[in-house]
Amino acid sequence: MKQLLFSFSLLFISVMLPAQEFYGGALAGFNGSQVNGDYASGYNKMGLVAGAWVQRDVSKDIYWGMELKINQKGSRIMPTVKNGNWKYVYRLNYIDLPVLVGYHYKPYMSFFTGLSYGYLFHKSGYNNYGLDPTVEFYNLSKWEMGMFVGLKVGLEQLVDKPWAKNFMLETRFQYSVLSIDKAHDLFTYYLAIGQYNNVISTVLYYRMEW
Repeated sequence: MKQLLFSFSLLFISVMLPAQEFYGGALAGFNGSQVNGDYASGYNKMGLVAGAWVQRDVSKDIYWGMELKINQKGSRIMPTVKNGNWKYVYRLNYIDLPVLVGYHYKPYMSFFTGLSYGYLFHKSGYNNYGLDPTVEFYNLSKWEMGMFVGLKVGLEQLVDKPWAKNFMLETRFQYSVLSIDKAHDLFTYYLAIGQYNNVISTVLYYRMEW
Protein backbone atom coordinates (compact mmCIF):
# COMPACT_ATOMS: atom_id res chain seq x y z
CA MET A 1 0.00 0.00 0.00
CA LYS A 2 2.91 2.36 0.73
CA GLN A 3 4.11 1.95 -2.86
CA LEU A 4 0.74 3.08 -4.19
CA LEU A 5 0.66 6.09 -1.88
CA PHE A 6 4.13 7.03 -3.09
CA SER A 7 2.98 6.65 -6.69
CA PHE A 8 -0.05 8.84 -5.99
CA SER A 9 2.28 11.54 -4.65
CA LEU A 10 4.35 11.36 -7.84
CA LEU A 11 1.19 11.59 -9.91
CA PHE A 12 -0.01 14.65 -7.99
CA ILE A 13 3.36 16.37 -8.32
CA SER A 14 3.41 15.64 -12.05
CA VAL A 15 0.00 17.24 -12.54
CA MET A 16 1.25 20.37 -10.77
CA LEU A 17 4.25 20.73 -13.08
CA PRO A 18 4.15 23.35 -15.87
CA ALA A 19 1.55 22.69 -18.56
CA GLN A 20 4.13 22.54 -21.37
CA GLU A 21 5.64 19.44 -19.69
CA PHE A 22 2.65 17.48 -18.39
CA TYR A 23 -1.11 17.59 -18.66
CA GLY A 24 -3.80 15.57 -16.92
CA GLY A 25 -7.10 15.56 -15.10
CA ALA A 26 -9.85 13.31 -13.80
CA LEU A 27 -11.46 10.14 -15.15
CA ALA A 28 -14.66 8.20 -14.50
CA GLY A 29 -16.48 5.33 -16.16
CA PHE A 30 -17.52 1.72 -15.76
CA ASN A 31 -16.30 -1.87 -16.24
CA GLY A 32 -17.81 -5.02 -17.61
CA SER A 33 -15.79 -7.79 -15.96
CA GLN A 34 -15.44 -11.51 -15.41
CA VAL A 35 -12.95 -13.77 -13.62
CA ASN A 36 -11.58 -16.52 -15.82
CA GLY A 37 -11.23 -19.64 -13.70
CA ASP A 38 -14.36 -19.25 -11.54
CA TYR A 39 -17.87 -20.60 -12.18
CA ALA A 40 -19.24 -17.56 -13.99
CA SER A 41 -18.77 -16.48 -17.60
CA GLY A 42 -19.53 -13.33 -19.56
CA TYR A 43 -18.86 -9.67 -18.80
CA ASN A 44 -21.86 -9.51 -16.47
CA LYS A 45 -20.28 -7.84 -13.44
CA MET A 46 -20.59 -4.06 -13.73
CA GLY A 47 -18.28 -1.84 -11.72
CA LEU A 48 -17.18 1.76 -11.39
CA VAL A 49 -13.85 3.30 -12.38
CA ALA A 50 -12.72 6.68 -10.99
CA GLY A 51 -9.43 8.45 -10.48
CA ALA A 52 -6.80 10.80 -11.90
CA TRP A 53 -4.43 10.70 -14.87
CA VAL A 54 -1.31 12.47 -16.10
CA GLN A 55 0.31 12.35 -19.53
CA ARG A 56 3.31 13.70 -21.41
CA ASP A 57 4.04 13.84 -25.14
CA VAL A 58 7.47 12.43 -25.91
CA SER A 59 7.20 13.43 -29.57
CA LYS A 60 4.54 14.42 -32.07
CA ASP A 61 3.31 10.82 -32.28
CA ILE A 62 4.33 9.15 -29.00
CA TYR A 63 3.21 9.79 -25.42
CA TRP A 64 3.38 8.08 -22.06
CA GLY A 65 1.12 8.36 -19.04
CA MET A 66 0.18 7.22 -15.55
CA GLU A 67 -3.15 6.81 -13.78
CA LEU A 68 -4.31 6.16 -10.25
CA LYS A 69 -7.84 4.86 -9.89
CA ILE A 70 -10.32 2.76 -7.97
CA ASN A 71 -11.30 -0.17 -10.18
CA GLN A 72 -14.24 -2.47 -9.33
CA LYS A 73 -13.78 -5.93 -10.84
CA GLY A 74 -15.18 -9.43 -10.28
CA SER A 75 -17.85 -11.62 -11.82
CA ARG A 76 -21.57 -12.35 -11.71
CA ILE A 77 -23.72 -15.44 -12.23
CA MET A 78 -27.03 -14.33 -13.70
CA PRO A 79 -30.13 -16.19 -12.38
CA THR A 80 -31.83 -18.34 -15.02
CA VAL A 81 -34.33 -21.17 -15.10
CA LYS A 82 -31.48 -23.48 -16.17
CA ASN A 83 -29.40 -22.79 -13.04
CA GLY A 84 -32.40 -22.78 -10.70
CA ASN A 85 -32.51 -18.96 -10.48
CA TRP A 86 -29.18 -19.01 -8.68
CA LYS A 87 -27.37 -15.69 -8.55
CA TYR A 88 -23.90 -14.86 -7.34
CA VAL A 89 -21.88 -11.65 -7.30
CA TYR A 90 -18.10 -11.84 -6.77
CA ARG A 91 -16.75 -8.37 -5.95
CA LEU A 92 -13.06 -7.49 -6.14
CA ASN A 93 -12.19 -3.84 -5.55
CA TYR A 94 -8.71 -2.62 -6.50
CA ILE A 95 -6.61 0.50 -6.41
CA ASP A 96 -4.84 0.40 -9.78
CA LEU A 97 -1.72 2.19 -11.00
CA PRO A 98 -1.45 1.79 -14.81
CA VAL A 99 1.60 2.95 -16.76
CA LEU A 100 1.08 3.27 -20.51
CA VAL A 101 2.65 4.29 -23.79
CA GLY A 102 0.54 5.50 -26.69
CA TYR A 103 0.61 6.42 -30.36
CA HIS A 104 -1.31 9.36 -31.83
CA TYR A 105 -2.83 7.80 -34.96
CA LYS A 106 -4.68 11.04 -35.64
CA PRO A 107 -4.91 14.33 -33.68
CA TYR A 108 -8.17 13.13 -32.12
CA MET A 109 -7.41 9.37 -31.90
CA SER A 110 -4.71 7.28 -30.23
CA PHE A 111 -3.87 3.67 -29.43
CA PHE A 112 -2.05 2.62 -26.27
CA THR A 113 -0.78 -0.34 -24.28
CA GLY A 114 0.81 -0.87 -20.89
CA LEU A 115 0.95 -2.61 -17.52
CA SER A 116 -1.16 -2.02 -14.43
CA TYR A 117 -0.15 -2.67 -10.83
CA GLY A 118 -3.15 -3.22 -8.52
CA TYR A 119 -3.83 -3.54 -4.79
CA LEU A 120 -6.89 -5.57 -3.68
CA PHE A 121 -8.43 -3.60 -0.79
CA HIS A 122 -11.82 -5.34 -0.59
CA LYS A 123 -13.35 -8.67 -1.62
CA SER A 124 -16.85 -10.04 -1.04
CA GLY A 125 -19.49 -12.39 -2.43
CA TYR A 126 -23.28 -12.28 -2.44
CA ASN A 127 -25.79 -15.01 -3.35
CA ASN A 128 -29.52 -15.66 -3.02
CA TYR A 129 -29.17 -15.74 0.76
CA GLY A 130 -27.07 -12.60 1.16
CA LEU A 131 -23.40 -12.20 2.08
CA ASP A 132 -21.17 -15.21 1.41
CA PRO A 133 -18.65 -15.33 4.32
CA THR A 134 -16.45 -17.97 2.63
CA VAL A 135 -14.99 -15.31 0.28
CA GLU A 136 -12.98 -13.92 3.20
CA PHE A 137 -11.02 -17.20 3.22
CA TYR A 138 -10.25 -17.21 -0.51
CA ASN A 139 -6.49 -17.36 -1.00
CA LEU A 140 -6.32 -14.27 -3.22
CA SER A 141 -3.19 -12.22 -3.73
CA LYS A 142 -3.30 -8.65 -2.46
CA TRP A 143 -1.39 -7.61 -5.59
CA GLU A 144 -2.28 -7.91 -9.25
CA MET A 145 -0.26 -7.27 -12.40
CA GLY A 146 -2.37 -6.66 -15.50
CA MET A 147 -1.63 -5.95 -19.16
CA PHE A 148 -3.91 -3.82 -21.30
CA VAL A 149 -4.55 -2.30 -24.73
CA GLY A 150 -6.98 0.44 -25.64
CA LEU A 151 -8.23 3.25 -27.85
CA LYS A 152 -8.92 6.93 -27.04
CA VAL A 153 -11.05 9.29 -29.14
CA GLY A 154 -11.67 13.00 -28.63
CA LEU A 155 -15.27 13.45 -27.54
CA GLU A 156 -15.71 16.45 -29.85
CA GLN A 157 -15.61 13.98 -32.74
CA LEU A 158 -18.75 12.36 -31.32
CA VAL A 159 -20.50 15.31 -29.66
CA ASP A 160 -20.74 18.63 -31.50
CA LYS A 161 -20.55 20.86 -28.41
CA PRO A 162 -17.87 23.42 -27.33
CA TRP A 163 -17.39 21.77 -23.94
CA ALA A 164 -16.55 18.41 -25.55
CA LYS A 165 -13.04 19.58 -26.52
CA ASN A 166 -11.77 18.88 -22.99
CA PHE A 167 -13.01 15.28 -22.92
CA MET A 168 -11.77 11.98 -24.33
CA LEU A 169 -13.65 8.68 -24.50
CA GLU A 170 -11.66 5.51 -23.96
CA THR A 171 -12.27 1.79 -24.30
CA ARG A 172 -9.75 -0.63 -22.77
CA PHE A 173 -9.23 -4.39 -22.44
CA GLN A 174 -7.22 -5.58 -19.43
CA TYR A 175 -6.18 -9.08 -18.35
CA SER A 176 -4.20 -10.40 -15.38
CA VAL A 177 -0.63 -11.39 -16.24
CA LEU A 178 -0.46 -13.75 -13.23
CA SER A 179 -3.20 -15.64 -11.43
CA ILE A 180 -4.85 -13.64 -8.65
CA ASP A 181 -5.26 -16.96 -6.80
CA LYS A 182 -2.15 -17.56 -4.65
CA ALA A 183 -2.42 -21.33 -5.19
CA HIS A 184 -1.68 -20.77 -8.90
CA ASP A 185 0.73 -17.87 -9.14
CA LEU A 186 2.55 -18.81 -12.37
CA PHE A 187 1.48 -17.66 -15.82
CA THR A 188 -0.37 -20.41 -17.68
CA TYR A 189 -2.28 -20.77 -20.92
CA TYR A 190 -4.79 -23.05 -19.19
CA LEU A 191 -7.30 -20.51 -17.92
CA ALA A 192 -9.12 -23.09 -15.78
CA ILE A 193 -6.03 -23.16 -13.52
CA GLY A 194 -6.02 -20.17 -11.24
CA GLN A 195 -8.12 -17.03 -11.58
CA TYR A 196 -7.57 -14.06 -13.89
CA ASN A 197 -9.34 -10.70 -13.98
CA ASN A 198 -10.75 -10.07 -17.45
CA VAL A 199 -12.07 -6.51 -17.84
CA ILE A 200 -13.45 -4.27 -20.58
CA SER A 201 -13.71 -0.60 -19.56
CA THR A 202 -15.41 2.47 -20.99
CA VAL A 203 -14.08 5.65 -19.39
CA LEU A 204 -14.49 9.39 -19.89
CA TYR A 205 -11.36 11.51 -19.39
CA TYR A 206 -11.48 15.22 -18.51
CA ARG A 207 -8.43 17.34 -19.29
CA MET A 208 -7.94 20.16 -16.80
CA GLU A 209 -6.93 23.61 -17.97
CA TRP A 210 -4.24 25.51 -16.01
